[in-house]
Amino acid sequence: MKCAYCSAEIKKGTGTMFVYNTGLIKYYCSSRCFKNDVQMKRKFNRKEAREKRHEAQKQKAQ
Repeated sequence: MKCAYCSAEIKKGTGTMFVYNTGLIKYYCSSRCFKNDVQMKRKFNRKEAREKRHEAQKQKAQ
């Protein structure tokens, strides 16, 4: 199963399920993803996340 916000893989027995009044069900890998999507109504920018991840990996390699 994948997170509705960041598309990360959710391990069995972890994560959060949120059910809307309309019956729509969304799964989240962490409380951070849940808060950003549902409470703050932010949209996940995959390009920015990928660039930040690459920068962090470069810093770890040095």
